[in-house]
Amino acid sequence: MTTIRTRNGLWLLVVFTVSVAFGNAEILEGAPPKFQVLRAHASDVPQLNALRDIQHKTENELDFWQTPSKVGHRADIMVDADRMEWLDAVLKSSNISYDVIIDDVQKLILEKEHGPSRYSKLLFSKRMHNEGGNRARYGFGEYHSYQTICDWMIDIEKKYPDKAKVFTMGTTVEGRPIQGIKIGNQVWRNDKRIFWIDGGIHAREWAAVHTTLWFIDRLIADYNDDALVRTAVDRLNFYILPVANPDGYEYSRSDVSPMVRLWRKNRAGVVCKKDRWFRDRCCGGVDLNRNYDWHFGETGSSTDKCSEIYQGSSAFSEIETRSMRDFLTSPELNGKIDAFITLHTYSQMWIHPYSHARKSVPADVAELERVGKAAVAALENTYGTQYKFGTGSDILYPSAGGSDDWAKGTLRIKYVYLLELRPGEDVWDGFILDQHQLIPTAKETWNGVKVVIRAVSDQAASHASPRVLPAFVRRPNGSVVRTNTRRPGSRQFMRRPGGFAQQRIVQFRNRSPNRGQTSNTNQRPPQQQQQRPRGNCVDRSAWCASWLSANSQVCQISAIYMRQDCARTCRFC
Repeated sequence: MTTIRTRNGLWLLVVFTVSVAFGNAEILEGAPPKFQVLRAHASDVPQLNALRDIQHKTENELDFWQTPSKVGHRADIMVDADRMEWLDAVLKSSNISYDVIIDDVQKLILEKEHGPSRYSKLLFSKRMHNEGGNRARYGFGEYHSYQTICDWMIDIEKKYPDKAKVFTMGTTVEGRPIQGIKIGNQVWRNDKRIFWIDGGIHAREWAAVHTTLWFIDRLIADYNDDALVRTAVDRLNFYILPVANPDGYEYSRSDVSPMVRLWRKNRAGVVCKKDRWFRDRCCGGVDLNRNYDWHFGETGSSTDKCSEIYQGSSAFSEIETRSMRDFLTSPELNGKIDAFITLHTYSQMWIHPYSHARKSVPADVAELERVGKAAVAALENTYGTQYKFGTGSDILYPSAGGSDDWAKGTLRIKYVYLLELRPGEDVWDGFILDQHQLIPTAKETWNGVKVVIRAVSDQAASHASPRVLPAFVRRPNGSVVRTNTRRPGSRQFMRRPGGFAQQRIVQFRNRSPNRGQTSNTNQRPPQQQQQRPRGNCVDRSAWCASWLSANSQVCQISAIYMRQDCARTCRFC
């Protein structure tokens, strides 16, 4: 999840030479340096303060995977081998002992993440040739590109037009669409309660992305075989955003060098300059999980643009966080979300709000704990993987501006959890999860999340009274109105902005090789009445007439989607 994390008996600290800032800065010229990982031990307050002082004074050059928080914990430190002598002297000057636990980080990356293992090949072959389940195939057990992920979601939409719909929240600074998928029976309906899931807000947390994709697959593949899934998909709408930071994710895939693979932030505002050795050093990006407007900038973040936990110039300064804010507070979702789950790696923790301050919990913490502990039990019963449960500030460290705290504190969503997936705190590999653990990680996490799904589904069935809206409503013109009223009988609808960014989204979607292929389904897209398009007034989907025939109010109920894909049929233009 973060560069500053307390571990049970373990800190993880990443150290580089002055000439290289890992994650913060990449060397664009010359051979990549070798990185090693040390495990250091601090047994008293002076040693704890010494490590904190190192972090503070070298913020532009160090990447603390785990920040020192308590006496008696350990720190894992990654250091450029050429800088080892310097670090050794610094640690010994404070009587901090250490052991070398990883000799070559880049070698570990190659071994764990590149080239499918025999295990994943067998599973991939089985899933790709299995005639049951999801007809849209995906190579689970391996890491894939963002384009492949988007293509797969589009393929699901084509093969299951009544249950799946791809949504686009915005466009990144590098022109990538921020895309997710909505899953629900009669997907055009917007009068159902909502279950939100996202992953990949931190670029290097690939296992979180893989797990969100597994959730998508299970909701589709298990619809006919799992009673809970069927009931939930019939009763709820699931909105799943597998990669909340597309630019950062793709950058982290662009090279096996640790300074690239372990990039954490988005790619906005990256600038380059020459270091003292006249090599190009690039620095920038924002930690998106410090950029939400909940106690913004108070704890666990930085105002230094080169820091791994740089919070941004202001709350919601980044397109990725603004897009999520605007989407979740749009008329289509606002006041209807009952669960918000965000996936991170690593440490094996099930976290509930709040994380901005210690001993801070919401009023309904008893219900959060009841459902959360049951979810942890279901997860642990799968393979015996042990998880911690509690608030982020109490079992991890205080940090403000996180999406989960914002979802609970501002949107007032009932069930809000942040999941730190495998590996555990005592495992050396950290973010570099072996591919053979991807499917087991996804399976056990899904079993835990299903407990929350059951709670939300049962609640949706039992509630007859209207729900209380969040503390504010965001109007189409961008203004914010505070409210304590219940859901109004009439709806407002937001006009999706057009322009260059929207054109980039269309171009990205049209690059998919699946867009022009015929779906292997018994249904055929209905033939729409041929009319001469009025300028840009066209339908992007062949199913528009069918949706309107099934529900005459679909253009009003799903105004955001229909305006984007069925502008002509719905007479929006």
